[in-house]
Order: sequence, then structure tokens, then C-alpha cells
Amino acid sequence: MSPDTDRVLGQMERGEMWCGPDAARAIAARHEEAYGHAWSRPATTADEAWAEALTALPTGTTHTLPEDHRATH
Repeated sequence: MSPDTDRVLGQMERGEMWCGPDAARAIAARHEEAYGHAWSRPATTADEAWAEALTALPTGTTHTLPEDHRATH
């Protein structure tokens, strides 16, 4: 490992650096509160709203697309 890798891993072990999914969520929430929808924005089309709804489903959920949203390849 490089000296930088050792330094960063040491900082993480000592709790000097907050990382991972929980840290990312907390930072994103602070930024959203301060700046609004800086990284995301509300859906503006039916397709975007549909995509957001699908990503909000719990893992393992099965669903069927409405006829007008199915691929026609």
C-alpha cells in the first residue's frame, strides 16, 4: 500500500474521517437542506416519475410495466 493509503486507513480507524453510505446520506441531506435540489430534482415528466417510483420499490419486488412504457424492440 502507498503512504497515502496507510494514512487514510488510519484516519478511518481513528474515526477522524466519516465515510460510507451513512456519511454520504448525511452529507447529501445537509446539502439538500442548504441548496435545495442540487444533485437531484423533482420529476418533470411522466417517464421520470415512473423511474423514480420504480427505484423506490423494495429490493426483490416484481412489477409489470404498463403497456405504454414497454420497450417495442
